[in-house]
Amino acid sequence: MASWKLAAAFALVGFRAVGAQDCTFDSITPSRDLVWCPCEGSFFCAKLDVPLDYKDPSLARASVPLLKIPAASESPDGPYRGAILINPGGPGASGIELARYNGTTVQAAAGSNFDIIGFDPRGVGISEPRPNCSTGISIGKNGPLSGRDAPRVVDGYYQQFIDFGKELGEKCQAQAGADTEAGPHMTTAVTARDMLSIVEAFSASPDGNRTVLDSSKLNYYGVSYGTMLGQTFASMFPDKVGHVAIDGLVDPISYQTNFTSRSINHVDGVLGAFFVYCHAAGPDLCSLYTGNTPKDIFSRWNASFTQLDAQKAEAESWANATDIGLALVTFKVSVLSAVVQPLAEFSRISDVFVALEKAISSNSIAAWTEQTNAIYGDPNLEGYVNPEQTLGVLCSDQSNTWYGKSLADIKPLLDVLKDTSIVGEVWSRAMLACLDWPIRSNDVFKGPYGGNTSYPMLFVSNTYDPTTPIENAISNAPKYANARRLVTDGMGHTTVATNNMCAFAAIRSYFQDTMCGKEHYCPLELGPFNVQLNGTIKENLEAVGLSNLRSLY
Repeated sequence: MASWKLAAAFALVGFRAVGAQDCTFDSITPSRDLVWCPCEGSFFCAKLDVPLDYKDPSLARASVPLLKIPAASESPDGPYRGAILINPGGPGASGIELARYNGTTVQAAAGSNFDIIGFDPRGVGISEPRPNCSTGISIGKNGPLSGRDAPRVVDGYYQQFIDFGKELGEKCQAQAGADTEAGPHMTTAVTARDMLSIVEAFSASPDGNRTVLDSSKLNYYGVSYGTMLGQTFASMFPDKVGHVAIDGLVDPISYQTNFTSRSINHVDGVLGAFFVYCHAAGPDLCSLYTGNTPKDIFSRWNASFTQLDAQKAEAESWANATDIGLALVTFKVSVLSAVVQPLAEFSRISDVFVALEKAISSNSIAAWTEQTNAIYGDPNLEGYVNPEQTLGVLCSDQSNTWYGKSLADIKPLLDVLKDTSIVGEVWSRAMLACLDWPIRSNDVFKGPYGGNTSYPMLFVSNTYDPTTPIENAISNAPKYANARRLVTDGMGHTTVATNNMCAFAAIRSYFQDTMCGKEHYCPLELGPFNVQLNGTIKENLEAVGLSNLRSLY
């Protein structure tokens, strides 16, 4: 769930053999050794041949695609330090895509004396085998909606995702559920084993023989779900941990048991900060600006939000009741999207809120919904790319805990979401589809999480991360020997969203072995609308009475 569209002023000089003929992933034959070929202009590509099932290696084979940004041939950062594997989150996101489009940014942050290697997790992207079973499956539009205090969605919204998951699960079971297909082999544990295979192949390669670091250890940078992958690897193979930095911590137990309830603690805090930054920016920069205080801007925003009263519209048989229900879900999804990337999105979401005001006054809510969905994506699972790749990992990692459960069975978890954030219900979408995911795996790591790692890990968090709260790092870092922590006073999902130069420098110092001490803190830097607040985010929210938006209803 992390975005890598970061404006960072870094430069990189990569190495490329002159006159080499580019290969493509389609033309590469998987190998048990790391055999790189030049590809796509400035990259190198490979496919690693691995067991489909590590518990039964004779069953069949799988291939893991890799894309490498090579270290600078004469790096100002010092001698060659080997390779860093990267993962962008998800689950279900492609490491190949991350390396292709943002690998140089990662390399600039860690040091140009590292190779950066993106790989596709098992069953994801262009890995083989992989499921492809969502074609032709559609999902209905949002069902009946209801509201009390802050407008709320109810059963009709949730049921569509359950129904979608059932249809998708049945199709994937038929197409990819056999032992020799991808479905049973898409867990985080299997991908962690693939990572170990990559490390072992790298260590045996010429590059592994020339690095100044121990090439038999994993160097890794993972964000969001990538932190789940990092913690799983470190817990399964603690003696194989090198420089492992994980940013935006997922709590493993919550992820494997209820997925939702410990994720969105700070969504409303980031939304509250929007009103603070909007007020500080003024009317020339923030189109929603009004009144004399941040709370005045909140009141203006809330006036539109509460107009999306689907319960009243349905009870009174308004002609546009369906439009109001659809708009409510779109509104909540747009808020959730904006708080993930405040630097990039606060200005745009301000315009979206103003457009909603105009749509309400002109009775054109349906048009607003369509336009907003074009910006932030379809709030239905139709808007997901290859949902079977997300669900294949997520549902399997949960050991099919929710399989066969009803909406009533998981209502307590949904109530937690409602009580956690005024937009919380929309966070439940992927989990709901696991209720009828039938494919099971025999390789699920269930803990214990933690270990005496061979090198201290780095746990990175923002004070106001909306979807992977800082509390996850606080509770999990002590489980790993001598783990270090980096806390940034900032908003958004992972450090990337903050564009905090202090934090980037600290991450770099970790990978370059110049970081001293276990606890590190970076203060708030330039924020949305190019505003620099005085004090911390928490202090600013408390000063204007916006630290708990739920209490205002």
